[in-house]
Amino acid sequence: MIEAATKHSESLGFGYKECLKLGGTWIAKSHNIEYKKPSFINDELQMETWIEDIGKILSTRCYALTRVSDNALICEGKTQWVFVDSEKMRPMKIPTAIVDGFKTHY
Repeated sequence: MIEAATKHSESLGFGYKECLKLGGTWIAKSHNIEYKKPSFINDELQMETWIEDIGKILSTRCYALTRVSDNALICEGKTQWVFVDSEKMRPMKIPTAIVDGFKTHY
């Protein structure tokens, strides 16, 4: 899930390095996974991720892992991310560029 979140953010131009240039980084506040069906060693799986909500300092990201052969939902996840000042490690307002960038894709 973290790999999917990282790739998604990077694809929108808001990867780790870009966030640091804006003075912050993301820290996970909570993470939930709900398993729906089993998967097996040779299964081809596909991960999807999207931003459900973004506020002043908090963003909620969702995930869905499906098996390609039958489109079965294997698990769902949800993470609450807090944007923090990269030096002070205290919550800070999510820069407008990030908010606007994510809002155009959810």
